[in-house]
Amino acid sequence: MRDQDRAAARDLVLSYCFPPYADASGIVAAKRVRALGRPVDVVQNQMSPLRAVDAGLASIADHLVVRRAVIDSPTYFSSWRSVVQWCEPGLQQALRWDREGPGYERVYSRAQFLASHLLAALYKLRRPGVRWTAEFSDPLSHDVQGKVRHAPAEDDDLLRALDAGVRDAGFPPPRGRNVYEWAEVVVYALADEIFFTNEHQRDLMASAVTDPGLRERVLQVATVNPHPTLEPSFYRLRDPAYPLEPGPVHLAYFGNLYATRGMSAVLDALEVLPEGQRGRLRLHVFAGQPDGLLTQVAERGLADVVRVGPFVDFLDFLALCGRMDVLVVNDALTSSTLPANPFLPSKWSDYRGSGTPVWGLVEEGSVLGRLDDPALQFRTPVGHATAAAQLLSRLARGVLTPDRAAARPTRTH
Repeated sequence: MRDQDRAAARDLVLSYCFPPYADASGIVAAKRVRALGRPVDVVQNQMSPLRAVDAGLASIADHLVVRRAVIDSPTYFSSWRSVVQWCEPGLQQALRWDREGPGYERVYSRAQFLASHLLAALYKLRRPGVRWTAEFSDPLSHDVQGKVRHAPAEDDDLLRALDAGVRDAGFPPPRGRNVYEWAEVVVYALADEIFFTNEHQRDLMASAVTDPGLRERVLQVATVNPHPTLEPSFYRLRDPAYPLEPGPVHLAYFGNLYATRGMSAVLDALEVLPEGQRGRLRLHVFAGQPDGLLTQVAERGLADVVRVGPFVDFLDFLALCGRMDVLVVNDALTSSTLPANPFLPSKWSDYRGSGTPVWGLVEEGSVLGRLDDPALQFRTPVGHATAAAQLLSRLARGVLTPDRAAARPTRTH
């Protein structure tokens, strides 16, 4: 649709990563735009070669994007120079659009990537009347093992502007120049609303705030807002050529594999099953950099039951979710490093919309493990191969039958 045919946008989206680039955080940002249903202007970064282009992502929210500015700046997760080189032209573009139109009422930013929040903070300081909603996908200043993330900021105009803004709001700025800490503190001090995807994430991040007044403000403006789930029609937009042989129970895992979130327990479980039971199962894994997993599968003698391939485009992913018998999602292991697991996998929101039953490998007390959702039909402890083997055995023998009717969501967000 042409710009002149659309209503002027009163919402501004500042999202370093946004479709058409394939990135979980950018996809969630587009889902937020779709869920709100309001016209938006978008400032984003040119993400090549860090992220691939997926043209199908346009179907999520492009119909609501009135104007789009793609800043051609170096793409990094936390380099201060790249932050500056995105924030400076991004701010000028946002202010120019604001002057040309009726003025923005709302601004939304999402991290990861952290540069989104720093640009939004600059814009909020220039336009204090705008309502700023900032969303965290995960804690920024600490990694999945609870260790401090660090990248140095420079004492320049950008940092001084953020420092002054935090002080004027009545709060102490960070003592050091860790850009990850700054990206959290400016949100805590300046945002009108903060989205956390679950209560563990909110509580863990708030507890790390040392200033009592700032911690109180975080909790006052915090909203727990899980990732949106797309409508069922999205799962029928594609028909990828990926045959599934009739007979076996088909399980699928989509996503990256990490040291804290891998498939070892599932492979261990398949390895100990009797050959007759194992032959009635097929595990499909679509992962980034799958070569290491392919090697494991071959060494374990599981090549006949485990199919490993690269990521697929988003709409193909949704379509394949709907074809499978069981979808696999696993918690990150955090019990030895964090007081509570703050990570809810973003793929859960896509799984639950597919109408396919989900098997969760869950950590005790995690958000995923505590979900009261009929789509999450099977649960075993994460990393527990014996429990996984017992479940797989029952699926292979037909003792458990995945219930698609129960898995189908009663509503979408």
